[in-house]
Amino acid sequence: MEHKEDIRLTVSGKALSKGTYDYEFRLDKRFFESFDNTEILDPWLIAAIHFKENEGKDFEISVKISGDVVLLCDRCLERLTMPLSFQSMLGEEELAECLNACTGHYDFSQYVYDNVCLAIPIQRVHTLEKDCDPGMLRLWKQRQAPDHKAEGGGSFATLKDLIKQ
Repeated sequence: MEHKEDIRLTVSGKALSKGTYDYEFRLDKRFFESFDNTEILDPWLIAAIHFKENEGKDFEISVKISGDVVLLCDRCLERLTMPLSFQSMLGEEELAECLNACTGHYDFSQYVYDNVCLAIPIQRVHTLEKDCDPGMLRLWKQRQAPDHKAEGGGSFATLKDLIKQ
């Protein structure tokens, strides 16, 4: 298995002959910065790409991404480590997007980046509320209390009055 550390996840397709090939890429902060991603603070991810020759000259390619990413908790804004896992076989359209026909190189960077982003849950909070920053939780709960609502029921009451007119 070939291990690579680079910002681009590329494999030379011309160098592949019959058989199976495994490549492992370590996805670090530089990889996500190259996509201007500031949400992923500290990734520890491995992207494993497996090539298996089918009948003929084309390859069946699978991608497996696993590890952890550090994000900010939506509730307390403290660092939150989330496990991440993704596995898929590339279809014809995805293979066409990854293959540069002129050079014969496969570039899996965009495919891997997109699927990491899709694997991250929309709601990013500590599993247990006790793991959140207590000071921030106090502020959050105060804002949720009924006595802190705007006069007249808030923005939705104003909208409701507009609908009645």
